[in-house]
Amino acid sequence: MTSALQDHPRKRTALSHARLRSIAHRCLAIVGVGAAGLFVAASLPAPPAQADTNDFSYESWHAEYQLSLDDEGRAQTRVTETLVAQFPDVDQNRGLVRGIPIDYQGASTNPRDFSVTDGNGEPVPFEIEEDDGFVAFLTGDDSYVHGTQTYVLEYTLSDTVLARDDGAADEFYWDVLDVEHAQPIEAFSATFSFAPELAEALAGTSKCYVGAAQATSNCELSFDASSATYLLAPRPMGPHEGVTVAIALDPGTVTQPGSRVPNFTLDTLPLFLAGLTTATGIAGTVAVARLRSSRKQARGVVVAQYDVPAHLPPLIAAPIVGASASPVPAEFVHLAVNQVLRIEEGEPEQGFFGPKTPQPAMRLLDPARAGDALDTATLQDLFPGGAPGALVEIPKEDEKFGKRMTALQAEGASQASSRGYFEKVASPVGRALGLASLGLGAVLLVFVILGITSRNSITPVIGLFAVVLAVILGLVGLVKHRVHTPLGAETREYLEGVKEFIRVAEADRLQMLQSVDGAERRQDGTLNVIDLYEKLLPYAMIFGLEKQWSSTLETKYAEQSGYVPIWYPAMAVHGISSFTSTISTFTSSLSSSVSYTSSSSGGSSGGGFVGGGGGGGFSGGR
Repeated sequence: MTSALQDHPRKRTALSHARLRSIAHRCLAIVGVGAAGLFVAASLPAPPAQADTNDFSYESWHAEYQLSLDDEGRAQTRVTETLVAQFPDVDQNRGLVRGIPIDYQGASTNPRDFSVTDGNGEPVPFEIEEDDGFVAFLTGDDSYVHGTQTYVLEYTLSDTVLARDDGAADEFYWDVLDVEHAQPIEAFSATFSFAPELAEALAGTSKCYVGAAQATSNCELSFDASSATYLLAPRPMGPHEGVTVAIALDPGTVTQPGSRVPNFTLDTLPLFLAGLTTATGIAGTVAVARLRSSRKQARGVVVAQYDVPAHLPPLIAAPIVGASASPVPAEFVHLAVNQVLRIEEGEPEQGFFGPKTPQPAMRLLDPARAGDALDTATLQDLFPGGAPGALVEIPKEDEKFGKRMTALQAEGASQASSRGYFEKVASPVGRALGLASLGLGAVLLVFVILGITSRNSITPVIGLFAVVLAVILGLVGLVKHRVHTPLGAETREYLEGVKEFIRVAEADRLQMLQSVDGAERRQDGTLNVIDLYEKLLPYAMIFGLEKQWSSTLETKYAEQSGYVPIWYPAMAVHGISSFTSTISTFTSSLSSSVSYTSSSSGGSSGGGFVGGGGGGGFSGGR
């Protein structure tokens, strides 16, 4: 809605700033024309400052509150505010704006029965607009007003007396002067009169708070017992200073609005449904987790293994064992130790503090030695159309390269499914519980909607959270999940056996290799053993054991004087003793390269304060 309410000064700050910026830009343009232009511009009279409708003051502001009970025993208040404003003689103001909140602690104040008159009781034209939780008086019309103007605003409010949270009293806790006003007030005063049916219930406890927002400074209320009226004597008020009054009545004096009365259907039952819905959804998720866990088991026994078949390259093995790190660096090392390619060091770059660590490079040796279709696909990504001898330096920051490697990893996961290691199935128990969770969530949503529209309670918030959780958990139970097939479970246990072989101490590994099954590897210290240990390095990488296994390889290399692996000739430069640290640097550099992506993408008892009650709102010039 485009209205004078929306155009209130507190909502026009950004517009004012924009106008100031525009003026500044014009001044800079004038500066650019030269000295002559500056002289002319300086000699021109300054433009008049834009009128601010808040630049006026109040001679007086008197608020009168008449409290009574309606036919249902609920509190209602007739408010009369007499405002005497002093406007400038220039054409600036057309009247006043006075905003009144339409909600107080979850209960509707239902502002109504509006009227505006002048000091002589003659009607003053006005408009009523509703926007952003307020009902606003907009006095006057298109005519400008000057000098002293008197406005008598009258309106009726409902549910202005509410039960305190501690149940010790019913309370009129009201902001009688808002802190939004930007004008000084020479004299602010107020009276609070109680009808006979309320007067006899006055508890004799009252508080008055004055000052800026959140202030706890007290002001004095006097009480006239004969008329059951509290009086706030006239006092000056500065801009943005408010007054809040809290007057206590005996508990149970006033019938409370339905939104504040405990209701089993809207308050307690939704909490029970929220708990039941959440528990059902969690149970469905647990059923899914048990299904996925059970499908990982084959024999349930892990036997140490010292070899990996050619049809299980790292790109396939990683998703089978559930490796968290990218398997692409391990795939590169796998191709290297099988002499499909060779790992070299790229040209070092010169940095500000000296040469930088060079990026790794790959040189194609023999593509025919690639043992699996995924190995061949990796070569095509690294050496598109390349012949033996082609050299590719791994880029440090290349979004296209990172995306190609990510796609290669995804292809490995896809191949693991198409080769029969995974399938998608739904848990029967999880599906039943998921449907129950969604059904309960739908019922709960009805109560949440009812609660949001009619309750002053945290219950709807809790219920809404439970509904969202029910949808999430219910879908988890309903959808099919990627789980191991019997072949996948058997293969996972086999690879866990490889992990066990890598993990155990050297003496245990030797004992395994000297067994009947490992007889061909029993000659410890030979190139045969080195070859075996090298081929397990990429699998140690997907298990997160590359440093441990690199150290083992370093020891084996040291036993073979002068040995330099074909797949990593840089060891001849750096020495055998640096192999572990060198391979660690290599794998971390490679991992960062293949994963690179661009970054561009209760007041009456003394605990109150100013602004803590109902009412208040805002006020200012129109």
